[in-house]
Amino acid sequence: MPQKVRIKLEKLTVPKIELKVPIEETIGSKIKALDIARAPSVSVYNVHELLVNLKPLVRRTEEEVIPVFKSKFSRKVIGFLNQFDLIVPTSHRSPFTVLDFLREYPIFNPEDDLNKILEELEDKRARGAPVVDENGNLVGVIDYFDIVRTLRRNGASSELKVKDIAREGYTINQNEKVNKAWHKLINKFIPGLVVLNDEGKPVGIITYKEFVKTNRWFFHREDEARPSTKVKTIMLRGVPVLEPEDPITIAADKMVSMRVPVLPVSDGRAVFIEDVAKALSVSTKK
Repeated sequence: MPQKVRIKLEKLTVPKIELKVPIEETIGSKIKALDIARAPSVSVYNVHELLVNLKPLVRRTEEEVIPVFKSKFSRKVIGFLNQFDLIVPTSHRSPFTVLDFLREYPIFNPEDDLNKILEELEDKRARGAPVVDENGNLVGVIDYFDIVRTLRRNGASSELKVKDIAREGYTINQNEKVNKAWHKLINKFIPGLVVLNDEGKPVGIITYKEFVKTNRWFFHREDEARPSTKVKTIMLRGVPVLEPEDPITIAADKMVSMRVPVLPVSDGRAVFIEDVAKALSVSTKK
């Protein structure tokens, strides 16, 4: 039997975004799941497949949502994985399978509106999910990058600034051990952290995507007494640093073009793509 992962989910402080118009007048009520859904680049038919075997496929495609089908001969969706789930194994000998982390919720219908989608993704702490028809067959998948891209294509904008949605406390020093960053991502169920140097200045980010992209095992959860690699070895460098007064549309466009779920702010705070999506969804422009 696989060793159980001890995950103590911590309560998050989510930026409060106020509605200035009735919810039914927002762009989020007009965009439907079918408008966003796309074909997945990775899918699974065997619930007993090892998670470590999926990492190379996801590494090549950067797929965020991995639908799991009933069989090779069926398009009926029985659940899904997020790319985030693939960071749980910390060794090539990990026994965890698709079934161990199979998500059954949320799964959306084509006519579900974006406001509902964002609410359920946040509630279930999912990075994306499948869209199915009335028979449970796959229509497509949706992730936060798809959502923000669709919002921007439909003219979504906002008067909010980066400072209005930036989160405090989601940082780590570049000389900390990688396993400390891993624990923060897992326990808080967050997409990433801003990496700071010894002067407290942002020098990069470390997200779930960095753990998936590498084909090295930087630490073993089963033996954390062993020396662990430092964060600066795996972090993503060269990401743009936002200013507090920047409009959130700048953050949105950079996140989508670079496919990063987190961007640093010059004051040490972090902007998450889910907060950008929520802020844009309450726009009235379309």
